[in-house]
Amino acid sequence: MTKINKSDIFDLLRSVLISLLISVIGVIILALIAKFADLSDGVITGVNIAVRVIAILLGMLIGVRAGRYFIAKGTAAGCIFALITYLLSALLAGGFTSSGMTLYDALACILAGIVSGGICAAVKKS
Repeated sequence: MTKINKSDIFDLLRSVLISLLISVIGVIILALIAKFADLSDGVITGVNIAVRVIAILLGMLIGVRAGRYFIAKGTAAGCIFALITYLLSALLAGGFTSSGMTLYDALACILAGIVSGGICAAVKKS
């Protein structure tokens, strides 16, 4: 059984922080577009999930440097990202009942992490 190195933990933290930064930038851009365009709630929700998925993918591609455990790091990054965004949404909404994050959002983040880990494994190994 292999041990988890400090570099693996730093890869995970780096990818989550990069994902959060990209997500915040994407949500701000979405909010500006929604302010001037007449977008329905369904469109905003779909684009918001797409922003999160792209943020996790880019966070994994940029943040992961060590060459192992890509899928495990992606899964963990997706879970941590979903948890942090849920807590931030609840904090901004003033409570957990009206945070706006659904089970689909959390599952999309976790699946994005798994897929991103697989993509990183393919890209970084070649």
